[in-house]
Amino acid sequence: MEISLLNYIWQGGWLAIGAFLIYFIIKLEKRIEKIENSIIQFHCDYVKKNEYFRDVSGWRGEINRLEDKIDNMMLMFLKEKDK
Repeated sequence: MEISLLNYIWQGGWLAIGAFLIYFIIKLEKRIEKIENSIIQFHCDYVKKNEYFRDVSGWRGEINRLEDKIDNMMLMFLKEKDK
C-alpha cells in the first residue's frame, strides 16, 4: 500500500501528499499507542528496589527468628537427653 501511495506522490498532487501524510500520521499514532501500552505494562510490573529489599528483609528476619527457635528447641532436647 505504501508503494502505491509513493507512486501517487511521485506523479504529483497536493491531495496525494495530504493523503500520504494522514496515512503516515495514523500509522505513527498506532505505533505510539503500542509503545505507551508497553511502557505502562512495564511500569506496572516494575518493583522499586527499596520495596523489594524491604519485603525480602522482612522475610529474612522471620527466617532468622525461626532458625533461632529451632536451635533453642534442639538445645532443649539435648539437655533433656543428657539428664
